[in-house]
Amino acid sequence: MIFNTPFLRFKTIFLLKSIIYKKKLEVRVIGENNPTQFGHEDLDKGYGRVQWDLRLKLKWREEKQCIVLSLLAGQLDEKQPALKIWHENELKKYGATAWHYFGFRKTLSAHLEPIGKEDELVKDFLGLLRTEISSYSDEFEVSTLSLPTLLYFSAYRNIEAIDSLERSITQPDKWGYYPVHHITAEGNSWTQSLDNQLVWLKWLDDGRFEKVIKLINEHIFKNEKKCLKGIRRVPPEAIVVVNDTEKHRLDRLSSGEKNLVQMFLRINVHRTLNTLILIDELDVHLHSIWQHGILRLLKTIVREHPRVTVIASTHSREILEAFPITIPEVGITKGGHLIDNKGVNH
Repeated sequence: MIFNTPFLRFKTIFLLKSIIYKKKLEVRVIGENNPTQFGHEDLDKGYGRVQWDLRLKLKWREEKQCIVLSLLAGQLDEKQPALKIWHENELKKYGATAWHYFGFRKTLSAHLEPIGKEDELVKDFLGLLRTEISSYSDEFEVSTLSLPTLLYFSAYRNIEAIDSLERSITQPDKWGYYPVHHITAEGNSWTQSLDNQLVWLKWLDDGRFEKVIKLINEHIFKNEKKCLKGIRRVPPEAIVVVNDTEKHRLDRLSSGEKNLVQMFLRINVHRTLNTLILIDELDVHLHSIWQHGILRLLKTIVREHPRVTVIASTHSREILEAFPITIPEVGITKGGHLIDNKGVNH
């Protein structure tokens, strides 16, 4: 399932830092000068190879072009630098006129060496990347950013109980702009927790805390006798109120509720104007009612933010029936594939 297509500027496309995802695969090397490892076991210890092909329209050296740019990593042969070589007839199918590639290949000595770095267009990309990064400080409003970011949600999106009672108003891990956020079940440390995110937003007092509370209560707890009330002072943590009397922590929510709170709080905090959201197993731990609810909320997000794209995998017939690709919906560009148990696309 695919919702919308974000606009990624020529100057900022490499800020994605070569996050190449194929289901749960993550590679973080593009943009680094001298990486020593890929950060993925199959690539670092095995013979894995990855290629991400991007179709880009850009203006380069005063000339408008449409190209295919491939980001590469892994056990790639020097004579065969990519898994797929884009020939002229294939480029024409997509209206492209040229193929460029860049990445890192693992040598026999386990050293990572760049491939495609001498390409003039790639060299200009890397130069613009340095200029773009140096022109921004870390202290800017996340919601106003135009830089692209990728949010990857694994299938396991639990909210863990926090072990330590030693808590303070502390900046959460990966606060501010990051090209990529890999979001799985949160750790049980204070700085990784959703409670810390909410306490920090409350302390900043810039309006985002109230927006998050409103989002969660209106879309997740709308028809339930509970609400995300606010922050307890001692110990500092978020409080959920049930039937106007009973109070409990976020980790006491049901598995489906934790799934949704984790997802939409993180999206609201880390989203920029140009965001790609990848969700593995959208329907996991969700009752059919919740499945329709999450689909409606994702549609609302892409309608309100037209440069946000959502790509999700699902096993749910209910979601597939509620998201017919051939039926147009206002404000949404649809796409996607059905894959049967033999791995064949339909």
